[in-house]
Amino acid sequence: MIHDSINLAHVYRVVKSEGSAQSEKTEVRKQLMQISALGPEPVRPDSLEGPLLELYTVMDAIEDPRAYQFAATPERLRIQSGLKDQLEAAFVISKQYLRRMKEIFEEEGVPQELTLLPFVESAFNTEAKSSVGATGIWQFMPKTALRDLRVTASIDERHDPLKSTRAAARFLRKNHTALGNWGLAVMAYHHGAGLVQKAIRKTGSRDPITLIRAFKDPQFRFASRNYLFEFLAMCDVDANQSPLFRPGPDQRLPEFITVSFAERRKMGEVLQRYHLNEPQIRLLNPHLREKIWSGEASIPAHYPVRLAGITLEEFRRLEYP
Repeated sequence: MIHDSINLAHVYRVVKSEGSAQSEKTEVRKQLMQISALGPEPVRPDSLEGPLLELYTVMDAIEDPRAYQFAATPERLRIQSGLKDQLEAAFVISKQYLRRMKEIFEEEGVPQELTLLPFVESAFNTEAKSSVGATGIWQFMPKTALRDLRVTASIDERHDPLKSTRAAARFLRKNHTALGNWGLAVMAYHHGAGLVQKAIRKTGSRDPITLIRAFKDPQFRFASRNYLFEFLAMCDVDANQSPLFRPGPDQRLPEFITVSFAERRKMGEVLQRYHLNEPQIRLLNPHLREKIWSGEASIPAHYPVRLAGITLEEFRRLEYP
């Protein structure tokens, strides 16, 4: 989809192939400049035909030729790829975690609807990592994560959907306390409470829509400006899954127990001693990094680990014979 980055209702082209999107974008820019060249007189529909008339209609029949020149600038003309396949996969993965995530948000006093933010942040990919180092389904930066999560070379709890969900709930609640409403708290999740507070000072408003429309700042670009709208759109998609997506498998995490060891323990020893299935244990403990699985590092003493394929009674009998 080729659209305007300021007015998202201005969708110029919808193409099926991502490969052709760049050439179509170039063509749209050329056509916008053709309309602009009709100035300085007001643009009239009777002077246009074909694709130029279509663009004129998409642009709400604006008569000022300068508007078409501004719309043709690189920062205004944008390509958005389709996300249906990615979202479809995310819905399947989310079924493993969302029930418990909603319980955690309720425990922390945060609206359960905000558990949908990982669809926007990462499509529920526990291994997601941004170019600036944000990691996990909640895309925590290391400095922010260290308030509530363990982040080391062998254990990185940003990769744990449940542990990081509690940290996210507390972070959102902190934003709400500082900013006064959940819409602003969501905006601050993406770009920090400092930028939102600056927007409040500049605009004199705490209304999210007013801030988005009126606040101008080099840091407040397309992603920041539209983050709240992406979340709200995701809420609509979640409420209307049936007509949009094929029914996916009803995935659930395996039943598990949470245990710890009195002393450091190698993962290989744990798997062998309790006759455990490694892929299942990896699924339950995505925050345990490769150093743990390779044996280069040990599970720390008293650190909680999730185990499947064994009952608590069986574990106690084998651990404390």
